[in-house]
Amino acid sequence: MTAPAPDGTPDGPAPDSFRAAAIPIAGATFLSMVGVGMLVPALPELARGAPDPALAAGSLIGAYGFSRLLFNAPSGLALDRIGIARAANVGLLLLAANSALGYFSAHYVVLLAVMAIQGAASSLFSTAAMTALVLKAGPAARGRAMAWFQSSLLLGFATGPVIGGQVVDRFDPHLPFLLQVGIALLAMLAVRAMPGGTGKPGQGKPQGGPGGAPAASVWKTTLVLGGLAGFAAFATRFGIAWNLVPVEARGPLQLSNGELGWIIGLGTLANLAVTPFLGKLIDGYGARPTYAVAAVLSVAAMVLLLTVPSRAVLWLATALILLATGVMIPAAAALALTGAEPRRMGQLMGIYRTMAESGMAIGPVALPAFTAALGLPVVSGLLPCIALTALAACIVLVIGRRPSASELAAPRPGAA
Repeated sequence: MTAPAPDGTPDGPAPDSFRAAAIPIAGATFLSMVGVGMLVPALPELARGAPDPALAAGSLIGAYGFSRLLFNAPSGLALDRIGIARAANVGLLLLAANSALGYFSAHYVVLLAVMAIQGAASSLFSTAAMTALVLKAGPAARGRAMAWFQSSLLLGFATGPVIGGQVVDRFDPHLPFLLQVGIALLAMLAVRAMPGGTGKPGQGKPQGGPGGAPAASVWKTTLVLGGLAGFAAFATRFGIAWNLVPVEARGPLQLSNGELGWIIGLGTLANLAVTPFLGKLIDGYGARPTYAVAAVLSVAAMVLLLTVPSRAVLWLATALILLATGVMIPAAAALALTGAEPRRMGQLMGIYRTMAESGMAIGPVALPAFTAALGLPVVSGLLPCIALTALAACIVLVIGRRPSASELAAPRPGAA
């Protein structure tokens, strides 16, 4: 028998039981992200025939990102309606079929549509995988679930472009699409490990509140706080890694593309190095304190880079920022899902991912817009990141510790 979690529900399966399901689910997530990552080096080659190749390549990436963001919330609703495994299968099948279309297409407009559909399919599968891990871990081990999901995601994103670059250089820029077909079909083998088979989250449980009353709204303080905290972490991470660091490295510091790649790679490795310990940190010490400590580290690194924008500091600060935000993101997710009902987990996951991942789209655009509007140097783009991260940490610590009305009304464990 498992021990109760802080919210009074069972804390989930034993570690061995969770690991047995987590390995294939994380493996499928890794494979799907490798498939998407392989396309990144191919997109500039596929956009060479356009009037503005740089804009065309950026639009292909933007179509994927915007579509993924747009479909996060609908993907969550789909999970609650058709079930985790079925939604995951639909996402992967759509990914495979769409990749086949991308392989045979040479027209830019079709490729643009292909990348948009890739984003929608990836969103559906990722939401299913993330929800499956959370449900399998149970309320008391959501940090562990987030750590598994994020490590597989990061490893896939880091591996995919390396493989894709070799494929594009040696063969054809369309070939990554064909390889993604096989990868998506292979990832489907892990779907059977997701909890509930083809059932829905929380299937068999009452669909209303106590006594058949309507269920409470999904919009809780923890969901909003977690979404805002996740937004701050995503905006900082991707605004700095995708825009500020490359521009600063190639511009004022005059570094090579190769060294820039190593700088980002080192940060990713630092992030991966701590992911095995994230579950214990978040579940053992709490999501709020873990987020706050990581935010302090991120702010310190940003202040260091802002005051001493040198080559050595860029290496160190980038690694620390990617490490810190890599801790903040799963902590924010664990906070957002506190007290979540299993039957509505898909909807909650979709809402959280929409709120948090919007930072991924806004950050890389907002930082250069900020510096350009005020006529500031590139490194000054750290100022809004510092303010946003500090504000998010303060809000999480101050507001997050206040019990909600439902928590105050709930009977305490052991009460007569």
